[in-house]
Parts: sequence; C-alpha cells; structure tokens
Amino acid sequence: MAPGVTRVGYSAGVKHWSEGVPPRVVHRIPADRPVWVISDLHLGNGGRSDSFVGKDKELLTLLERVRTSGARLVINGDAIDFLQAGDFTRVIHAHGSLLRAFSDLAGTNGVFYLVGNHDHDLRVYKDLLRFDVCDELWIGDDVLVEHGHSFDPWIGNDVHGSDVATKVHHWVEATFDTWIRLPLSDFYTLGNRLSFWAFHKYVLWVRLRNRLLRKLGAEAAARQAEEFVEYWVRNEAGDPMRMFEPAVAAARRRKARMVVCGHSHMPANVAVDGVQYVNSGSWTFGWAQYIVLEDGKAVVRDWLSGREYGDELYQAVLSGEIEHLTFERWWRNQYLGWLRFRSGEVRRAGLNGAPR
Repeated sequence: MAPGVTRVGYSAGVKHWSEGVPPRVVHRIPADRPVWVISDLHLGNGGRSDSFVGKDKELLTLLERVRTSGARLVINGDAIDFLQAGDFTRVIHAHGSLLRAFSDLAGTNGVFYLVGNHDHDLRVYKDLLRFDVCDELWIGDDVLVEHGHSFDPWIGNDVHGSDVATKVHHWVEATFDTWIRLPLSDFYTLGNRLSFWAFHKYVLWVRLRNRLLRKLGAEAAARQAEEFVEYWVRNEAGDPMRMFEPAVAAARRRKARMVVCGHSHMPANVAVDGVQYVNSGSWTFGWAQYIVLEDGKAVVRDWLSGREYGDELYQAVLSGEIEHLTFERWWRNQYLGWLRFRSGEVRRAGLNGAPR
C-alpha cells in the first residue's frame, strides 16, 4: 500500500472471499496534492472490437503530465477490459507500453485503481502492476470516488450475470465489424440502425407477452421485462446507465460533498442539491476525457480537444424532460422509416454541433 493511504476497512454485509465474492475494500487518501482521474479506457486485445482504438501515445503523454506535476492518478474502473480481451496476455501484447507506464507511475506518484464491471480479474494482477486496488476511495473527508456500476440499477444488481451479455456483444461487434452502441447518434452505422429496428420488434413482442403474463398473474415477470425496456430508453435518451440520481443520493447519504464516477461514459461536472456529481467520461473511440481534482474543485476536460465539460450533457435529466419518456414515444419521435433515425440524420447532416 502506498504511503499516505489508509485502508478504512470492508463494507458490512458483504460475503466472505471463500463464498466467491471478495470483501469490499475502502481506501482513504489525503487531499494534499492534485489528483487526476481517468476511467473506462477499455484497453482490449487490439482487435476490431477494442474500443480504445489505439490512443496509446496520447494517453502516455497524459501520464507523463501527471508524473511531472507530482499528482496522484486514480483509474476509476474499466481501464482493462477483460471481457473484450478474454485474457490479460492479449492486453499486454496490444498495450504493453501503456501498462509499463502505469506501473512506473505507481512506483513514483501512486496509482489507485477502483474495480469496475469489466475488470473483476484486475485484483489478480494488482501486485504485478503495483496498483492500490479498491472498490471505494475517499479523497480527504468529503470526496467519494467509485466506478459507478454499483449505482446502475440493472448491472449493479447482477454484475456477473451482465458479463455474459457483454461478451456476446463484443463477439457480435468483432464478427460483423460494426459498432452496436448507445446513443445511436454517435454510432450511426447500418448494423446499429438495424439493431435498433430489431429492438423495436422485441419491445412489441414484450408488450404482447406481458398482457398474457398479467392475465396469468405473473406480474413480477412482466414488470422485469418492462424495467429493462425503460432502462434501455433512458440510456438512449440521455440518462446513461440510470446512475446519476442514485449516485447523488448515495453521496448525500454518506455525507460526501462530491461524488466522482465513471461507468456511464458521459462526462459531467454537475451541481445538484448540494452535491457535485463529476463523471470522467471515457477514453473509448474519439474521446479522451479526464478529471483534475485540486483545492477542493474539479475540472473535467477532453485531452484531445481541450473541451471543458459542465452540465450541458445532462440537461434532459436535470430538467426532468425524460422522466416520463416511454420507448413508444421515443420511437415515434425518432424513426423516419427505411432504417433512418432523426438523431442520426441530424448528426450526419452536421446540424447539432460538435459531438460529445
């Protein structure tokens, strides 16, 4: 454990490691120098579904900036995508120089790694990489850092169950050489548009099936399918992973002034109800977002473009605009026929400004 790090302990109510679930590790570090936060790099095997898409040199430059500034580095989960790569050796072959740089930085400045939902196996390699690995990190007395999947109402309830679907997803993307992602406007490929069209047919089937289930008294089964559809449409419409409100509520409950998350891939620096919600975005595709925490304040930027983020991407959530949005309403507003969708066509025409 790095100097200045306090292991607070394990969260109560968590199963013992011998029962298959490792204890929840909590660290605390002083707020005595700047902290840089990155997350959701999704370093994979370098293949067609490796969404990091080869920004190794750019990230190496950022790590050098962290080193020379004397800051600590926090990797807030999902930096190494074991679900995509399948094996850590493949990640080493594809991104070896980055992993060496991380390890070197851990030996000088300190690197703290919070486990996400794509990197359960990271604990096995923590000594090799020299990371301080934990599930929850406190900076000073009032800044809480978590990856964020624990605030996700779908994945958070069944992390290991979601792994199967994620592996299938990566296989489909690699096999058909197309991105199948949310939001559609950012990934307006033929394959993704076809997937959205197919999902509409799935929703129609769910609605019909649920009528039958309710007649048979199977309300719980019907409601579970509807909750998944609601979760999907909120992801697409601007509340990715539905984690914003749960994260803010958790920060307030645990007396944190600021909660720092990753997971949703949507950067933010939002003040709401006395809590600062800060999201580090991701380093997938064309994005390279990061946070600098210093003197009690947070700045969220993109390393490539220099853009600074506030609450602009969260207006639909903050205004309540999507609170009562249903899939059917979303579909009527979006689908233009012939696999064309309004948001994608607007983005393609360049009418809605710079992408995230």
